[in-house]
Amino acid sequence: MRKWTTIRELLGAALIAALVTSPARAQQTTVPVMVNAERAMVTRSELESALKEIEQNLAGSGYSAALRTAKKAQADAIRERLSQGDLRVGDLIRLDVVEVSSISNLYQVSSTRTISLPGAIEISVAGLLRSELQDYLTTQLKKLVRDPTVRVVPTIRISVFGAVGKPGFVTPPATTLLSDVIQQFAGGPSNNVRWEKSKIMRGDKVVVDGPEFRDAVNTATTIDQLNLQAGDVIDVATKPAGGTLTRVIGAVGGVASIIWLITRISN
Repeated sequence: MRKWTTIRELLGAALIAALVTSPARAQQTTVPVMVNAERAMVTRSELESALKEIEQNLAGSGYSAALRTAKKAQADAIRERLSQGDLRVGDLIRLDVVEVSSISNLYQVSSTRTISLPGAIEISVAGLLRSELQDYLTTQLKKLVRDPTVRVVPTIRISVFGAVGKPGFVTPPATTLLSDVIQQFAGGPSNNVRWEKSKIMRGDKVVVDGPEFRDAVNTATTIDQLNLQAGDVIDVATKPAGGTLTRVIGAVGGVASIIWLITRISN
């Protein structure tokens, strides 16, 4: 009797261990959704403050090697924004002018970082942050329209690949949450998504690593706050093949071997 009690205990322990070490399915697809919310974009002073804080922390010894690498990449991205501005070739800017409907349109940033308004009017957007675009274009349009009422919505042309429903190129507004880019523009995450291994690439360089990516998804962070620019690639990682069932089957197989061994010994 004691033999079979021991076997039952081993079997139960193995099954529980397999289930406990497996992440809950509900956690795999939980993404905060805040569609069409009005959000402010990052200002130049905020970027300068963030860069100063990162540089001060990098001067110390508190960061691990991995975190130091991630923070250096973040600092480089901020410096690039401050010196080069946000608008890149292919970015789209939605411009609405209440007083002149013919100007209201979607404008694409050219190779010279300008947008072309009706009447062969070229306006440079080089060096501007997205947060500066509204005031800047309003000032420029005052030369054409008296006291214009202007609304500007800058977008970023990026791509999303990996564990999503509809991978490919997307052009979301800069104030879109990272989670909404995945949920609303890329068809939502797959059941086997792995946030902590996901990343954002700029060429061959990681600009947002796994832990920062996971935190951005969970804390309602916009792609503007993440310093994204045109051409960046969001790579949503996939979990390795297998899962709960595989672990349970493996555990049962291991227990079966133990049962066989105990039976042989008892005989």
